[in-house]
Amino acid sequence: MISLAQIKAARALLNWTQDTLAKSAGLSLPAINNLERGLTSPRKDTLAAIETALTTAGVEFLDTSGVRLKTPDVRIHIIEGPDWLNVYDQDIFSVLRSSGDEILHLSCDNRLWMIYGSTTNHEYVAHRNKVGFTERILVPDTLDYITSPADAYRTLPAHNFGRVDTQIYGDRVAQIIWDSRKIILTHSPSLAESERLRFETVWALAKPFTPAQLNRLEIWDGSTSYRSKSPAKSPSQINRMDIV
Repeated sequence: MISLAQIKAARALLNWTQDTLAKSAGLSLPAINNLERGLTSPRKDTLAAIETALTTAGVEFLDTSGVRLKTPDVRIHIIEGPDWLNVYDQDIFSVLRSSGDEILHLSCDNRLWMIYGSTTNHEYVAHRNKVGFTERILVPDTLDYITSPADAYRTLPAHNFGRVDTQIYGDRVAQIIWDSRKIILTHSPSLAESERLRFETVWALAKPFTPAQLNRLEIWDGSTSYRSKSPAKSPSQINRMDIV
């Protein structure tokens, strides 16, 4: 159980008065005052109520002596630069390490992974095959190119997708802004949980590839080079690409 010294230190960290703590813990002010002055021996349920109130307010208790404020629930990391997709892949590899792990993906166009990351995609696939993590990918029903097994995909009408992809894995949510070659990587367990619930709702509404869609799909063959029939076009203008 927490000590009297920890209670006082935690209250100081939060800038709480004894009255604030009493109200938050559902206790009387005299009870808190007498407790902190050492005039009464605290009961276990009293200490438990005080500990719950303080931890809910953002205090973390260390062993039997220390206290500190909890680290923020949200950390944001911007990934950019010439090796942006490689840096991002390394983060994915650090989180997805077993067959029980999963990455969820809303993808506007799987070709973009080859346009921007043709030299790194094979590393992602090699890691996926080695550790056995699973993928589920939501894509437009107009998609004609895939980089993962077809049964990992479900489709939605194309108007539901913009030019920014979203991936959810571990405690991370990533927004991949293709046109800016930038990834906003948010570390937040609560945000990741919320986005997973949102993904599950949409996944239940989406549909597997139809036989007609499967017939028109071009499947990445593991090559590490990629070019357009019209090299002069920008990535946002590319409609049809060839694997070389």
